[in-house]
Amino acid sequence: MQIDLTKINNPNDSIAENHVFFKRDDKHLFTAEYIPKRTVEKGVVLCAPFAEEKVRTVRIFISLSRALATLGIAVVYFDYFGDGDSEGAFEDADFDDRLKDIRAVYNNFQKKHNLQRMGLLGLRWGGTLATLCLDALQPDLLVLWEPVVDTEKYFFNHLRSHVAAQMLVDGKVTKNRDEMVEELRNGQIHMVEGYNLTGDFFFKAQQEGLLGKQFSYPGKVQIVQISGNPARIRPELVTLKEAFPEGEIVAVPREFEWEKTETWQPAPPELFAKTLEFLEENDFF
Repeated sequence: MQIDLTKINNPNDSIAENHVFFKRDDKHLFTAEYIPKRTVEKGVVLCAPFAEEKVRTVRIFISLSRALATLGIAVVYFDYFGDGDSEGAFEDADFDDRLKDIRAVYNNFQKKHNLQRMGLLGLRWGGTLATLCLDALQPDLLVLWEPVVDTEKYFFNHLRSHVAAQMLVDGKVTKNRDEMVEELRNGQIHMVEGYNLTGDFFFKAQQEGLLGKQFSYPGKVQIVQISGNPARIRPELVTLKEAFPEGEIVAVPREFEWEKTETWQPAPPELFAKTLEFLEENDFF
C-alpha cells in the first residue's frame, strides 16, 4: 500500500490518537496511542532515544506512528519514567526502570488491543533498550534505527559534551571528564544538557550495551544505518547483524539529526520506505 508521506501529519479521520497515562508499579507513564479505526491485529511499540536526542526526534516518531496507523498497524509511543510527560524526576529513574517501562507498555498495549503480532522499533539508545528486552518479550520482529552499540563510548561522549559546554559558558574547562566520572562514582549528580545524571544510572547504562553480544532471538531484525555515507556499512553494525540469526542491514542517508536540528524532515522518506518495506515483507500490512 502506498501512502503520501508529505501529507501524513494532516488530519486523518481513519485513525484515533489517544494520549493517556498508564500505571507501571505505581509510576504514571505518558503514552500516545495511534489506533486504526478498523479491526487491528498487529502493533508496534516505539522506544525513544536518550535525553535531548529524544526531544530532537520526537516528531519523527509521531509521523511514523501516523503512517503505520494509516496502514492498519496500532502504535504506541511513550515517555520513560522520569522523562518527558511521565511522572518522576530524571534522576529518580535508574537503568532498569527503562527496561521495565518498555516491557510494561508492550504487554499492556498488546493485551488492551488484543494484538496477535507485535514489533519493537527503537531509535539510537532506544534501539539498544529494545534489544535488551527481546528475551522477555519475544516480539515478532525488531527494527533498530542507528542503534547505539558501544554504550560505554556513547555515555562518555555525553560527558564530553558537558566539558564543551563549560568552554562556552565559563570560557574554560572547570571540570574535566575524568573528574566528573570520579564524582559520579562518589555519589554526586552531574547535569548534562539539562538532565541530572546519577552514577547508578551512568555506569549501568555504560555496561549494558550490545558490543560483543550474541542473541538467540529467532525473529526478523532490520538494522538501519543512518549516515552521510550509506555506501559504507560501519563494522560495528555488521557485527551486530551477525549476532542475530535473522538480521539484515540497510543504509539510508541522514535525512534528520539527533545531535542538532540543522537537517530536518518530519517524515524522512528513505528511512520510512525501508522500514515500511520490511514490515510489509513480514506481513504486518
